[in-house]
Amino acid sequence: MKTSDLKSFAYLENGDINFTQYETIKSSNKLDAGSYKITYLEYPQNIVTLKTDSDFETPKTHNFSDKEKIDMVFDSFFNKEVLNKIESLGFCHKLGILLYGIEGTGKSTIIKYYCNKAVNEQDAIVFHILYKKPQITECWAFIQGIRRIQNNPIIIVFDEFDQQMQENEAFLKTVIDGNMSISNCIFFAATNYLDKIPKAMSERPSRFKYCLNIEGMQIKTDILNIITPILGNILTETELNIIANDLKGNTLDSIKQYCFDKLMNITHYCKSKKSIGFKTK
Repeated sequence: MKTSDLKSFAYLENGDINFTQYETIKSSNKLDAGSYKITYLEYPQNIVTLKTDSDFETPKTHNFSDKEKIDMVFDSFFNKEVLNKIESLGFCHKLGILLYGIEGTGKSTIIKYYCNKAVNEQDAIVFHILYKKPQITECWAFIQGIRRIQNNPIIIVFDEFDQQMQENEAFLKTVIDGNMSISNCIFFAATNYLDKIPKAMSERPSRFKYCLNIEGMQIKTDILNIITPILGNILTETELNIIANDLKGNTLDSIKQYCFDKLMNITHYCKSKKSIGFKTK
């Protein structure tokens, strides 16, 4: 696909964006920085659609054990001198980060935090790609077209990466580290099942520089930062500290659910010490 083959964007009244390679009206419009869910509608539409990610929750990361690694490499990636040097040598400037761990540890929240940071500070374009095979090939052709008309940093997010690999292993290898790669691009992937990811993918730095285990939260102050805004009006500072202590080791998801259960005065299922079940007066 050449730049001239990227035929048009159609901005709809509801804010969504449609694109089709069969339209005849060419346009120099560029895609705005932001976070998009990208899908491909098959015959008879034959169209790539983008929907703005409208998740209203503001993602906040906790101090997981490898946060400094991501912070450092993330900041370095956007150094324009680094970009220019790597591209001048004939290489794609790209980075892969794979997060794994049990469900609910906050992998998607961590990814969303860094994506939002890149959009707000670097005018990045984020694409969340579904795992169905007919979609990923057409969606990637669209993303390559975007790269040819603008050089915003692009971030690709693969949730349920183990399913992506089952459907598209060979194709994904060429996308992440092969002849279909694009420059100035970050790949984020998340999985609950690292054993289902081939080691040729997870242990190859040119594909994923970091493969990080995201575990339950261990730092008391991080837990307090989550539970205090939710429970601070109904519990004392002493009670909040007791709960934060007892919730160590729980996932971000289970901690949030504990708080919601507490608000509704229903049974909760966090793994904790007996003291966590006390009733407030």
